[in-house]
Amino acid sequence: MINKLMIEKKLRKIETFLKEIESAPSPGDFQAFSENFVFKRFVERNIELSIEQMIDICKHFISGLDLKEPESYSECFEILGEASVLPIETVEIFRSMTKYRNLLIHSYDGVDDTITFGIYKKRLGDFRVFINAVREYIAEK
Repeated sequence: MINKLMIEKKLRKIETFLKEIESAPSPGDFQAFSENFVFKRFVERNIELSIEQMIDICKHFISGLDLKEPESYSECFEILGEASVLPIETVEIFRSMTKYRNLLIHSYDGVDDTITFGIYKKRLGDFRVFINAVREYIAEK
């Protein structure tokens, strides 16, 4: 069984993390971003927390819909794509998010600032794609 209230609470957390990033004064270009350690870590942490919420939602759907158990967090999104919870064309985007999350958490050879800056400047909308897809799926059920 899917707990819609729990999922909505997690979606709102993602929205809050995104609003925090978007409302913070931008350091400007890449060089200023990469030199501003505090802001860079702030962005990384909010992105990490957003991805964690996405993974939690994903795992909840898999359990609630009695779907195949994923072997990795990235496979979790693939399973939801196959189950039509998420649009199949978005699955690779969400899978790449889990890889970025792993870099953040485990600090494999450090995190490339260009990746974080790219997400900050151009990819925050991907989180909203996830939010909208989940809400649309829940509304239909």
